[in-house]
Amino acid sequence: SSLPQITTGGQKDWPLHNLDLHGSRYADLNEINTSTVSALGLAWTFEAGAANSITQVTPLVVDGVMYINAGSTLFAVNAITGESIWTMSLDDTLEARGRGPSYGDGVLYGFGGATMYATDAKTGELVESFGDGGRLEIISEALQFKYPDDYPPGVDAYGLGYRLTTPPVYLDNTLYAGVALSENHIPGGLVIAADATTGGIKWVFNTVPQGPRDDGWEIAKDSWGDGKRVGGGVWSPPTIDTDLGLVYVNAGNPSPDYDGSARPGMNLFTNATIALNLETGSLAWYYQTVHHDLWDWDHVTGPLLFDVTEGERTVKGIAAAGKNCLMYLWDRETGEPINPMVETAVPTESDVPGEQVWPTQPIPYNARGVPMTPFCATYPILDDAEAQQRARQMYTPYSVEEFYIVSHGGSSWGSLSFSPRTGLVYVTGKDGVITFTVNPVGDTLEIGVSNGHADSIAEGPIRDGMTPTFTVTAYEPVTGQLVWQQTAPTNSAIGASGNLVTSGDLVLQGTDAGEFYAFDARTGDQLFLYRHSRPIRASPLTYQVNGKQYISVVSSNSVITLALP
Repeated sequence: SSLPQITTGGQKDWPLHNLDLHGSRYADLNEINTSTVSALGLAWTFEAGAANSITQVTPLVVDGVMYINAGSTLFAVNAITGESIWTMSLDDTLEARGRGPSYGDGVLYGFGGATMYATDAKTGELVESFGDGGRLEIISEALQFKYPDDYPPGVDAYGLGYRLTTPPVYLDNTLYAGVALSENHIPGGLVIAADATTGGIKWVFNTVPQGPRDDGWEIAKDSWGDGKRVGGGVWSPPTIDTDLGLVYVNAGNPSPDYDGSARPGMNLFTNATIALNLETGSLAWYYQTVHHDLWDWDHVTGPLLFDVTEGERTVKGIAAAGKNCLMYLWDRETGEPINPMVETAVPTESDVPGEQVWPTQPIPYNARGVPMTPFCATYPILDDAEAQQRARQMYTPYSVEEFYIVSHGGSSWGSLSFSPRTGLVYVTGKDGVITFTVNPVGDTLEIGVSNGHADSIAEGPIRDGMTPTFTVTAYEPVTGQLVWQQTAPTNSAIGASGNLVTSGDLVLQGTDAGEFYAFDARTGDQLFLYRHSRPIRASPLTYQVNGKQYISVVSSNSVITLALP
């Protein structure tokens, strides 16, 4: 049998996309450490096949078995050898753009498009009690549950532009799922709590309240004007504090991306970290990091929960980041910033007809009263003299006539990590810029038909002029001080994958230049580099079977696994 033989020695799983409910990506494993990492070598590879897209997937490992999800296909692989144990595929093909499966109490949850399905983790057979014979049209059910007068039973959520891109989080027989896709002009991202046995919907929160039945409506109703209230997709897994009874999500940008004329106001609760009651889904607090977004600066990275003791006090914090290269840190019980976030005047001139640019943006400061150092470039560094004349500061609206060059790299779906040993938060980003001209679309775009990103661009996008750079940055989350930063080559200016940190004091990070790094978690010193022939666009994992530690990451459609000799 290709099943792993579990013997004596330590066993440590990687059972959730971000390892635990706090999204810490901190693995208490230290066989591979600052002293031994230089001896790492390739242990095995697994090929998912050209037809199965797993580019952004973080596999899971439970009891020595690795699980990989490519839309309607699930793979179970021996995590010691890389040998296939079983493969299951649904009869039809689901869109494969997700970032891996979820696991809970012996059941594996795969997804693709707007559909979720449940299989027995040992056999790969569908769990008949879940949804309809093992399949759940979870977004369709959620829309019907939340808005019974607007969506009939069986409504085609996929056709309306809704997508699952990030794995749900499992806790106490409940799945907590975030729903995208802002660019498909959806009327708000959804946060769904569903029974993990039956698929029955428990509650639904809309990140963009549509009417009085939505929680937060009184707060958000006057922040949109009279146009469609659209965008706010959830791209990353929720995190949970069971003591506080809160679940946290990040909501993405409003739509259309670059013409906000039909949505005057702050556009709540887009580009916000949102805390919800775990049992009811009611709004506990929110903090919007980009008001009236005109730059496609998704507030997408995290949220990450951390506890840090400073003297006699313990700070229970939450961290999040996004495409504007800024790190945001709050008290996770109240939503109050740990250090000031100062509403700062920004450029307001725009030649987009009817545009009302929001006059201020919140800039995070550190404990010294100085703006926090961003984790990537916030101003274009350009060699060409003509291009330099078109460079603009952060928060400058794009133009109908002029090709302004504005920073656009930042962090992305790739998760943050936090080490309780170092007390540091680690974030991955990219230096990058973009230029284009705006296509004024007003309120003409159609839900589920139009593309709020591409349709609001007239000419472009153009990314020439600044060499993109990959960044990994460590912050002290209570003081807001940047402790160290490392840079690496990258092949693109957006789409940074995430990292992880271990008790061996290593920060592990792959890049789309096909490189996999180990950095010293305390100093940032580069300790190890593995070069692969294909790009790495997924966040890594680490696990232990029979006392041996392994590190895995997906590259293109392969799983690469490293270990000590």
